[in-house]
Amino acid sequence: MESILMIIAFVLFAVLSDKKGSKKKVPVPRQEMPSPKNGGNLGFKIPELRNAPAADKRNSEWILQQEQAYRQEQEAKKREAEHKRQRMLEEEQIRAAEQAAYKIQAKLASTPVRRPRLWIPALTPESAQQAVVLAEILGRPKAYRRRR
Repeated sequence: MESILMIIAFVLFAVLSDKKGSKKKVPVPRQEMPSPKNGGNLGFKIPELRNAPAADKRNSEWILQQEQAYRQEQEAKKREAEHKRQRMLEEEQIRAAEQAAYKIQAKLASTPVRRPRLWIPALTPESAQQAVVLAEILGRPKAYRRRR
């Protein structure tokens, strides 16, 4: 009976402590900035931006000139990249020609084409005969010989 009372007391304590801890503080609502009553006058002079185009230059003609300048700049970058790529191709061809000329002058033998090695050698009557002869010449492996 006492154990049941202890369990009930524990459950009540848990429920009450959860309710007390679960209350969240509500933040105070912020007040919006009041609109300026003096017609948008901030009370100080806004400084001019450095290197900003003058207001009279900001017309459609000026905008078209800026677009053309930007396009010309992009085309120049493309031409430069194409020239660089072309130059790299030419240099690769020159290097290949120089290496071929060097091999011819040095009379270097071209490296033979390597074939994949077979794990099992081909068994022919000649290779079997040669294996028996070599086994007789070489004898038993050192690991298999009796130690004295």
